[in-house]
Amino acid sequence: MASSTSTKTSIINKTDQTDFLMECVDIAIGEETGSPYMIKLAQERGINKGDVNNWVDLAEHYGSTDPNIFREHSVNYTTTKWAHQWYARTPGAELQVAETGGTTGAPKKNILAANTTRIDFESMDYFDLETDTFNVLTKLAMTQFEDFGIPLHLTYLATVPTGPHTIGKWTIKSFERDIAKSIFMIDMDPRFVKKAAMIDPKIMGMYLQHMQDQTQDLVKQEFPFITGLFTTGVLIEKSFPMIQALKEKGNLQAIVHGGTPLANETLKILTEDMGLPVIGFYGQSLFGTAFQSPDFDGFHIDYYPHPRMNMFLVSDENDIKSRINYGEMGTVVSQRISPETVIPALVQNGDIATLIKPKGKFDYADGARDPHRDLSQGQQMGVY
Repeated sequence: MASSTSTKTSIINKTDQTDFLMECVDIAIGEETGSPYMIKLAQERGINKGDVNNWVDLAEHYGSTDPNIFREHSVNYTTTKWAHQWYARTPGAELQVAETGGTTGAPKKNILAANTTRIDFESMDYFDLETDTFNVLTKLAMTQFEDFGIPLHLTYLATVPTGPHTIGKWTIKSFERDIAKSIFMIDMDPRFVKKAAMIDPKIMGMYLQHMQDQTQDLVKQEFPFITGLFTTGVLIEKSFPMIQALKEKGNLQAIVHGGTPLANETLKILTEDMGLPVIGFYGQSLFGTAFQSPDFDGFHIDYYPHPRMNMFLVSDENDIKSRINYGEMGTVVSQRISPETVIPALVQNGDIATLIKPKGKFDYADGARDPHRDLSQGQQMGVY
């Protein structure tokens, strides 16, 4: 596993990030450049260009973002309300709009600049307005794999959500293009599993068993060639015999996980007992992922936002000013700044984590330790 101390320098200049934030927010509320939603909100609250100078200003000036606009309206409606007119008019701009998978919560509409052409990652600027957000995430993911000692171009067995959306397709397409050699995929429709769980848990069990059967068949056929797993915390727990066989008799070299959380004890077994590098990603596609720190503190899993995202934690989901102190546990609130859209502060209802200080290459932002679902409040655990 990664060392407990890091020699990595910060991946960004915080001054550049602040300048980029102010520029994106000014674009968002400009009459000729912004999005109708943000323009209207700024007018209602008496906010002018230059009033927002940091992440705290963004949350407190604009207040908690209404999640229903991402849930209840069509993709086209969401696009016309949230996408910046400035970006839509930029030559070569390519807005990808889709519905999210709905794996751990209600499906939402997402707006993302996702250029499918290759770019020069070495010279990329995280805060160039012409750099699309999807490639920003790809570049950071590639550096993460290097930090965790995971080689590029492995052959992955991936279990990811499918269904009436394209978020998973973007992710897998980019992952295969820039990180993996090839991917064998096991499809899953999390929305069906949710319905099955409400009607009859046996139906859900049959579906999950069907997935496991497909996985076992693929492993038998491609056993020598599978060198990486791309899956979730819950499925890792259910697949230990397969993982052990791939490690002991095959050529398994890495595990990538996201979605439902991975238990700290499981991380310990995988990394310390089995000697596997394990890397995690947290969050929803509406914001882009948060990345696991390679600087381990015990077997906690610490996540930090990418340069165009921020996270803070609150003690009261209904009051985004109820920020907590380091070491305390609270509900995650996510923020996003990008050339294509700005999201001031969306409360991740039921996502609980411990607030931690910036560290290592993520010295520009606070982090969230061991995020998980608050099942005591009736929140639904991720379906897989």
